[in-house]
Amino acid sequence: MSKTLGYVHVEINGEDKPFKLDLNAVADLEEQLNKGIGAIMQEENVGFRTIRAFYWAGLKWKDKGMTMQRAGSVVQKMLTEDGKDFKELMEPVREALFASGLIKKRDLESEEDAEDDEGKN
Repeated sequence: MSKTLGYVHVEINGEDKPFKLDLNAVADLEEQLNKGIGAIMQEENVGFRTIRAFYWAGLKWKDKGMTMQRAGSVVQKMLTEDGKDFKELMEPVREALFASGLIKKRDLESEEDAEDDEGKN
């Protein structure tokens, strides 16, 4: 996976695909999930619906025919055929958000540190 001008390249089923989560993609994602990006990123247990929505939002800028169902098929193949887990699926999501400039690494790291501190109490 490499960063290029606001997006990352991610390998999906053996093909290199541009994956971008810019303002428009994130706004579409928020509309689809009916919550803000902060709430989406803070969810403790990211489920299939969230992962599928991220891939839909991140791929549709180049693949104009991308639908939620197609995104679900992409994610399923990555899980079953490529052997990826949720953490590996979220890596390009995080990197694309950083590449877009919408979220800074330090912001996300601060949230993770706060969550770790809560778990220690």
